[in-house]
Amino acid sequence: MTKLNEIELFLLDMDGTIYLENDLFDGSLDFINKIIKENKKYVFMTNNSSKSKTVYINKLTKMNIPCSYDNIFTSGMAMGVYLHENYPNKNVYLVGTNALKDELLSYNVNIVNDNPDIVVVGFDRELNYEKLEKACKFLCDGAIFLATNVDYVCPIENKRYIPDCGSICHMLTVATNKKPKFIGKPDPSMIYLLSEKFGIPCSKIAVIGDRVYTDIASGYNAHATTICVLSGESTMETINDSEIKPDYIFNSIKDIIDLI
Repeated sequence: MTKLNEIELFLLDMDGTIYLENDLFDGSLDFINKIIKENKKYVFMTNNSSKSKTVYINKLTKMNIPCSYDNIFTSGMAMGVYLHENYPNKNVYLVGTNALKDELLSYNVNIVNDNPDIVVVGFDRELNYEKLEKACKFLCDGAIFLATNVDYVCPIENKRYIPDCGSICHMLTVATNKKPKFIGKPDPSMIYLLSEKFGIPCSKIAVIGDRVYTDIASGYNAHATTICVLSGESTMETINDSEIKPDYIFNSIKDIIDLI
């Protein structure tokens, strides 16, 4: 197990880890400032594909969190890279927000409304039944099924949750008997891309998040150090029930500051 003061790159989940909706958790800013002081690197790595990187930068900046384009990596961005590298010039039908559409277009992905080669599903807070019906048709006609993230729910205020990408995909799977390939966490691809970008091996990377089945699993799959915080979805009960165990468990990100 790598000691936390030996970590060179911290990959941070946001909602449930750094903040909850618009409320910054106590200690989050101090944690980032400590990373900067120690000349380490950090990236906010989120499965939430409903928003663009610009939206995240603006949100974090308003919270006084230092953030630039190099500090953000979303599952939507990872999907753009995946499509660009593996399916160039293929037509994509998107079940996702306009922000995700713009993100994919920035990777030269061809977005169409009919006869697609691929159906891509994201966390769609602009979802309507027409999108679901068309996606079912295209999947039954043989389109490839890709999705940004496996998360079933997204946390919101007052300890409530709303359906996330995984729940939307579950509806489509039940209706079509087709299962998607998920590009975001727990797949290790996002970590591998960031490891290559910064020239830092996975052994010197730590993934911090509040979900065992996405955040912690992605770090585990990439052989990186994993840190679970109990400020979001996971509890000690869910951790104990999981086959994958985090290397470290803390109540919140504030408890990590003195260890890095």
